[in-house]
Amino acid sequence: MRLVGTLTTLLIVTGCAPIGADAPSDSVSSARRCFTPGDARLIKLDPASGAYVRTRSGEAVLLTGPAACLDVSGDPGIGLRAVGPENADVCIGDRVHLDIRSHSAILRTCDVEVARVVPQSEIARLPDRQSP
Repeated sequence: MRLVGTLTTLLIVTGCAPIGADAPSDSVSSARRCFTPGDARLIKLDPASGAYVRTRSGEAVLLTGPAACLDVSGDPGIGLRAVGPENADVCIGDRVHLDIRSHSAILRTCDVEVARVVPQSEIARLPDRQSP
């Protein structure tokens, strides 16, 4: 019985402990959004800034990687694959394989990072974007 009382006290004290300054706030933890990579569609491929992609949920994300790999002319198509388990979801901050298909270039795979969610207002300002 004494052990149960000690454990209960310990749980109460740790449950009420203040959060440290370096702990993520709710806005930071909620920013780690995830999506299924197989459902992504290309909005714009820009070697200077990255690949803008629309997810199944309608959000746009920016994939960043080597400019030389992202430099493709024509009307390329893309495919995304998670690094790790097949068919795994990917989240902001994760590394993914970006497969780029084009009439002017052979299939190439770029290792890129899911950098951030892009607001719709920024997407609207992109020149020559595709409208998926």
